Amino acid sequence: MANIIKSLAAVGIVTLLSGCAGSPKAVILNPSYAAGQVTTINLPVSVKVEDLRTSKFTVKVLDKEPAVYLPDANLPVTLSALINDAFSANGANIVKNANVQITVQVQQFLALISETYTKHESNAQAEFVVTVTKGQSTFVKSFTGNRKLTGSLKHDQAKVEGQLNVLAQQLVTHMIKDQELIQFISQ
Repeated sequence: MANIIKSLAAVGIVTLLSGCAGSPKAVILNPSYAAGQVTTINLPVSVKVEDLRTSKFTVKVLDKEPAVYLPDANLPVTLSALINDAFSANGANIVKNANVQITVQVQQFLALISETYTKHESNAQAEFVVTVTKGQSTFVKSFTGNRKLTGSLKHDQAKVEGQLNVLAQQLVTHMIKDQELIQFISQ
């Protein structure tokens, strides 16, 4: 009986220590546009993404050390590629200097994770402000989204990254499907 208890204690300690091992801190995102053609744009447009978040972290584990993961340094590049793919799939010709200029300001893009001994919960939030400038006219609209992920024990960084990828994809799909935005671009 004592040997069984010692064995269980050893397994518990090894499990606990492996959970404390350093996990990768870089957040790697790779969202892809999958909604296909949902509208027709047929115009040259230029797209720019600006990261205006006050805190540049992308994943934060609350009440834990280390509390903050390093941000995805390529977030504007990653989102720009996603947005370019979405507009291209819908007939837009992406060029550097076009009469239609689309600026996407990332106001918020993060996952806040709370963990207990038995479960974790990740709440991802995003806000993109889209400004379209066409000659002297300007159109501004905000797109927000949330995703919730729960699981047992400690969070899995790859699943949180997947959660953020899906959130980015959803917001860009909402942008492309937004009738006011597309109407302003196309008029």
